[in-house]
Amino acid sequence: MSSYRQQLIARVADLPGVHSVSFADDSFPSLQTYRESVSLTSTDAGSGVHAMAGEILVSRGFFATLGITLVRGRDFNANDAAQHPTVAIISSSLAKILFPDGSALGQHIRVGFMPAFQNLEVIGVAGDARLFDLRDPATPTVYFSMLQDPARAQSGNLVVRTGEAPEAIARTVGHEIESLGREYPLRTKTASQVISDVLVEERVVAMLSAFFAALALVLASIGLYGLMSYAVTRRTREIGTRVALGAQQHNILWIVLRETIALTLFGIALGVPCALAASRLIASTLFSVSSSDAPTLTAVSLLLLGVALLAGYLPARRASAIDPIIALRTE
Repeated sequence: MSSYRQQLIARVADLPGVHSVSFADDSFPSLQTYRESVSLTSTDAGSGVHAMAGEILVSRGFFATLGITLVRGRDFNANDAAQHPTVAIISSSLAKILFPDGSALGQHIRVGFMPAFQNLEVIGVAGDARLFDLRDPATPTVYFSMLQDPARAQSGNLVVRTGEAPEAIARTVGHEIESLGREYPLRTKTASQVISDVLVEERVVAMLSAFFAALALVLASIGLYGLMSYAVTRRTREIGTRVALGAQQHNILWIVLRETIALTLFGIALGVPCALAASRLIASTLFSVSSSDAPTLTAVSLLLLGVALLAGYLPARRASAIDPIIALRTE
């Protein structure tokens, strides 16, 4: 099966528009990936430093295809086959756990309890990637060579990197797979489609949150408008007196708007600490955004202030246009 996989990868790599191609025994991101305990071969498996890491079986060129940087060492090659010593590439996060004071290259690790994985030589360290959980950028990971475990390579996914239209390349790759007469492509997805499918729940929550936030903003604006209109009505005689004594229109406008601004700033001063305290409850639903993101809080506060000014402008404008004679006759 390994020879077939190599033949398939070689033929797809020769297709026009294909930049690189690789094989993996799983799809990404994959929340259901198998995890094993990883530790140093030179230490006791029960008491030494160890970490739970995800396992991925890949072919040569996997890191270039997915855009993962090889920080140190080398990629898998044709010599990393079943008849040669078993090797592995580990992620940077796993290297920091197992080898905090030295280089991981040339060191030996054990993965799980299977005899074949008790003495793996580390030949490379790859940059961390979101291959399992999109929210976790540094999941410890161990990469195995497809050539050294042909049994697990019987099923998996072909990963293709291209600069052309993905749909056209997908059809061409599908025809190439079928021409070998061994397999048929079950489904084809772009990286953006896979990520979109994984984040569908988060997008629904975000849409609902945005809807209710907009509804709350509208209700707050209506309430503020009503409050300021009521305040202007109660102060009609005062405003009329000010106008009769020579107050300009912009002075009256500023008096009302000043109250609106003060009320809004007071609400923001109370709301921001409450939002920061409540943000811990939604931290697990956020992706690539901190629950205490200062730019977001600043933007929302400015938005609230702008909406409040708009809601208070109409009562303020009406107050500035009061006829002092009529105002002074008002009981």
